[in-house]
Order: sequence, then structure tokens, then C-alpha cells
Amino acid sequence: MENINPKNILSDNNSRSSLKLGIKLLLILIISILLLIPQAIIMDMVNERSNTEGLANLEVNEKWGNGQTLTGPVLFIPGDSTANNLYILPETLDIDGNINSRTLKRGIYDFTVYETALTLAGHFSLPKELKAEQLKHLRIDRAKLLFAISDFKGFSDNPALVLDGQPAELSSEALHLGSHDALSCSVDLQSLLDSGNLDYRITVPLKGSDYLYFLPVGRTTSVHLVSDCPTPSFTGRYLPAQREVTDQGFNADWKVLALNRDFAQVLNSHAELKKAQPFGVDLKVPVEQYQQTTRSIKYAYLIILLTFAVVFFVEIRRQTPIHPVQYALVGIALMLFYTLLLAFSEHLTFLLSYLIASVMTIGLITLFMRTLLRNTRAALFIGLLLTVLYTFIYVIMQLESYALLVGSLGIFVILAVAMYASQKINWYQKN
Repeated sequence: MENINPKNILSDNNSRSSLKLGIKLLLILIISILLLIPQAIIMDMVNERSNTEGLANLEVNEKWGNGQTLTGPVLFIPGDSTANNLYILPETLDIDGNINSRTLKRGIYDFTVYETALTLAGHFSLPKELKAEQLKHLRIDRAKLLFAISDFKGFSDNPALVLDGQPAELSSEALHLGSHDALSCSVDLQSLLDSGNLDYRITVPLKGSDYLYFLPVGRTTSVHLVSDCPTPSFTGRYLPAQREVTDQGFNADWKVLALNRDFAQVLNSHAELKKAQPFGVDLKVPVEQYQQTTRSIKYAYLIILLTFAVVFFVEIRRQTPIHPVQYALVGIALMLFYTLLLAFSEHLTFLLSYLIASVMTIGLITLFMRTLLRNTRAALFIGLLLTVLYTFIYVIMQLESYALLVGSLGIFVILAVAMYASQKINWYQKN
């Protein structure tokens, strides 16, 4: 009778066990890779919803009025040739306005629009840069005052102009100022030539959306804005010298000097104003649910791999086989989290949406693992791990500047824990 060596039997069993574990790990890896497909589909869904919001925003802006950029007023004095045309910028430009914001609804989306009555006041002076010989080539009798905004649909009433104490009327002509069409008014420059000054005052009833910008055309440009919008974003080349933002609105003051600009006080072409850098305020209520959902999806693969690793460790440790199909179901549940997050975030705050989606996902997977493992403690451990992971990802998304540092340290700790846990598992034979 042939002798059977127990060591050979043990070695064969260990080899088979090792082979089974290898095949199982390969199948889990394949499932993880296949889950990249729904991840990409969900990412496309987020982009599609974001584009839908953008189209709705464009439609609202098109009907109400787009973001407004104010240019002027500027004195235009035509020359006897195009090369001799002159555009004289105001000596002072003081802008004062109270911006009333309101919310318009389009489908499930809310958009911020505004109404205001801006007052532009100041005076023109004969610039020192203007030489006497240049006056000989100018058509003083055809001088005009030009004023432009970026979207004429934003006029809620006719602008009111007063020149040297006398009312005047702005009309639309085929004239341009910088990048925009301009309103114009004929100007008698005798006052400017006699006294050296020409006072002006323009009241502009205006509607718009998203933003309100100004060009610093005055030798000294001062802007004072008050608004009930609690979420302003001051932008442009020049920031407010003073500002106060509260839950009831904001109050901001700008002061820009000719020395701060990169264009002269007297221009030969209105196109030179195209190089002017605007400044002002963005009034759009920040809507970041799509951006934050996109950022969270980028961590999806990390959560899937870590969850699969823990489930696999628990499976080996408890000697309770889990079928690859059941791993796939867990992975699908993890991906479903992001569709829930996307759907809820369109109606609720992102934090509340994230909380609801994570509780639903963690609860589903915990109950599923409780049924598979027939052990409440092990299932709760997996649920606790998912809670830590989702909390960790949310914290990373909020940190922004420190996201890379905190994320790298967190993953390092997770890897260290996984390496330690792997030492406690007998990978080749049953206990």
C-alpha cells in the first residue's frame, strides 16, 4: 500500500486555497474595472444636467436682460478725417446705485436677476493733453456725448440726461463705444470752451442678471453700490476700497484713478476702450451642486476598492463565501449613491443631499451584508467603514486648498490599517 505523506496533502490544499483566492481577487478586480462604466455614465449625466441649467439661465437672461457693463459717458468730437477724431473722457465719474435683486424660477432652477437706477454724475474738462492745433481739425458743432451698456434690453425706462443743468435726450444711433453700441446726444461745447467745464448727470433705470460691471473712464472714477444681495463676488481688475457684506446685503465703494488705468484721457478711437479692464460685482447666487457632485464622483473608485477590500477581508476572516455577483451588487449600490446625490441636490442643499444619499446607501449595504454574513457585528463594521469614508470624502471636498494634503494623509492611514489587517488573515488555509 502506497504511503500518503500528510505534508503533501497539506501543500496541495494550500495551493488550491491560494488558487481560489487568486481567482476570487481577479474577479473582484474585473468587477471594479467594469464599474468604471457606470461611473462614466453618471459623470455624463451630471454634465448634462449642468448644461441644462446653463441653457435655462441663458433663456432667463435673454428675456430679462444679460449681465451689464457700463461704458461712459464719453465726449466724441469728429475731426475733418477719421484720424483726427477725438474721444475725451470725463474728469470725474461718480456712480451711485441701489441694486434690488430678485429670484426668477425656470423649471427646478432659480436664477438671480436685478433692477437698479444708477446715477452717473461728474464733469468734463478740456484736457491738458489736447493741443490747440488739434482743435483746428475738429468739428465742434457735431460733438456728441456717448454712453453705452452691453444689453439694451436692460433699459426699464428711458435714461435721463442733464447737461449743464439742462435736460437732454439720449437716442440710439449707429455709433459704438468700446465693444458696445452707444446712445448719443448732441452737445453744445461752447460751455466747455468758455469755462473749461461741462457738467453732466445721467439716471439709468436698468435691469440685468448675473453681474454689473463698470469701465473706469473718469480721470477719477468712484462707484458706490448698495444691494440686498447677500452673496456678492467682487471681481475685475479693481477691488472695492471698502466693503461690508452681511446676511441682509452688501455695501461697497470703489475708487479708480487714471494712473491705475492703461489707456489715456484723450483717445483717437473708441476701440482703444476695448483694452479697458472692467470691475464690479457678480450677483449670481452660487450654485455648486453639480461641481461638488462631480468632485465626489472622482472619489468613487477609491470607495469601491476600499469597500471591496474590507468585504473580502471579512469574508476570509469569517470563512463565509460571498459570490462575485454579490460583490457586483455592492458596487452598484455604491454607484447608486451618486445618482441619489445628483437628484436630491437639485432640490435640497448639497450637505443635506449628501447626508440623505449616504444614509440610504450605507443602510442598504449594511443590511445586505448582515444577511450574507449572518453576523450583525461584521455588518455594522462595514457600515461604520462606509460612514468614515463618506465623511472623509465630504471633508476633503470642503477643504479645497488643503484637499490634497488631507486626502494624501488620509489614504496613507487607510493603507496602513489595511496592511496591518492583512497580517491577521490566514491566506492559505482554514483555521
